[in-house]
Amino acid sequence: MMNRTLSDQTEQAQIRYVSFMGDSRRYDIAIVKSDQQQDKSLIIDLQRSRYTEVHDRDIEDIDYFCHFLHLNNYEAEELQEYLTNVFDEETTLH
Repeated sequence: MMNRTLSDQTEQAQIRYVSFMGDSRRYDIAIVKSDQQQDKSLIIDLQRSRYTEVHDRDIEDIDYFCHFLHLNNYEAEELQEYLTNVFDEETTLH
C-alpha cells in the first residue's frame, strides 16, 4: 500500500509561553495561534505532554479541559480562568 499525502502546509504561527502558579500546581502552557485558524488555539500542557485545539468560544467549557488535558475539575477551573484572561488580553491588544 502506498501512502498518499493529503495535506502538507507550512505557515507562520504565534506561540506564547506562559507559566503560572495555581493553588493546586504550576502550569507551563504554550498557546499556538496561526493565521489560517484565527478562531482556534492549540493549547499545550508542557509538563504533562497533553494538548488540545480550542475554539475561542469554547474557552469557558471546563469539561473540555478535564477531558482533553486530563485535568480534575479544580485544575481545569484554574487553567480556564487564566486562559480566559490571556485571551481577553489578546483581544484587547488587537
